Amino acid sequence: MAFIAWFNGGVRTLDIRDPFQPKEVGYFIPAITDKTDKRCIKVDGKDRCKVAIQTNNVETDDRGLIYIVDRANTGMHILELAGEARQVAGLK
Repeated sequence: MAFIAWFNGGVRTLDIRDPFQPKEVGYFIPAITDKTDKRCIKVDGKDRCKVAIQTNNVETDDRGLIYIVDRANTGMHILELAGEARQVAGLK
């Protein structure tokens, strides 16, 4: 299993038992909150802003828990593997 921070796409869980054909077996996209910061870019000299999550860090433990942290102040989420992803990881 590989857990990848996909920034505004949340976290993705990949089954990489066959590294030549990885398969997505789970994902989680956090909702924005009243604490989520807006992000801005300049387009033609004007600010273009959007409020979006920015999942930046992923950690796991041997119980099947996944910890993700958002850099746009949305906070931390603790997730648990379930379904096919839990089976692939060999967890009860």
